[in-house]
Amino acid sequence: MSLARPAAWGQFSFLIFAFGCLTYAFMTDDFSVTYVAQNSNTALPWYYKFSAVWGAHEGSLLLWALILGGWTFAVSVFSRQLPQVMLARVLAVMGMISLGFLLFLILTSNPFARLLPQMPANGRDLNPLLQDIGLIVHPPMLYMGYVGFSVAFAFAIAALLGGRLDAAWAR
Repeated sequence: MSLARPAAWGQFSFLIFAFGCLTYAFMTDDFSVTYVAQNSNTALPWYYKFSAVWGAHEGSLLLWALILGGWTFAVSVFSRQLPQVMLARVLAVMGMISLGFLLFLILTSNPFARLLPQMPANGRDLNPLLQDIGLIVHPPMLYMGYVGFSVAFAFAIAALLGGRLDAAWAR
């Protein structure tokens, strides 16, 4: 348990940093990043550049991982009244989910892949279907709900691992 909370906080901090770096690459038109070159251009308004961060597969997975890290951080902060053993199991399950998801992200969908040395002067553009004000807030809100189910899953698995099959674990 002594490592569970700091690990959750560290994971969330590093994911914020990674998401911030990708956002910075979009805002500054860093077309040396393949993902930026494929989903942005210099004429794109700043708010669409921001939403382009999650406008395709790689960034969408990074947003998903960021929100998962946020939920893990929230559980570590707001579950202090839980027994330490139960909280450790919950954070361990959420950590395993995060580990699997981050491995998938890194191994198959790296949003930070580079185009060096042949960097284009301008990117392709964000998919025109995604250039809508509603799609700036829709994916993050949708992912908050989807990924939020991992919290309930982690509590259920932690209760099963601890042999607590009564209704008390759900409180």
